[in-house]
Amino acid sequence: MTKEILIVEDDRTWQGFYREILNEGEYNLTIASNGKEGVKKISEKWFDLIILDIVMEELTGDRIFSLLRRSSIHREVPVIFASVLNKEAYTCTKMLGHVSYLEKPFGKEDLLEEVKKRIAESYWCGKKDCHSCESRNLDSVSSAE
Repeated sequence: MTKEILIVEDDRTWQGFYREILNEGEYNLTIASNGKEGVKKISEKWFDLIILDIVMEELTGDRIFSLLRRSSIHREVPVIFASVLNKEAYTCTKMLGHVSYLEKPFGKEDLLEEVKKRIAESYWCGKKDCHSCESRNLDSVSSAE
């Protein structure tokens, strides 16, 4: 089954990097160019993994992360923070669970390793009518804003 990945990234160069690397695999990519667009996409569809830039105008990646973790549905979605900010500034991410941090610039192998590791943590089957998953209401993230 193809895994769904949302990338919330405002830099076009990095958007292209993600497309080039992750389109080689068995992933279906959705790219949001800013935080508000990212939250909208999360409210419309389930993702197996979300990659968040931290430094963005209006709605930052760590704010989106906070919304996700307050959502009963999206709380456990694996997240990769990708940022130019120093990794040590986000050492707390290891304590948050289902979170990785990639300090920009990073290479293809680092990205693929983290994506594979985090995708393995994703637990929803993705079928709209699945009885085990049917209680998931995708509106809970957008209403958390």
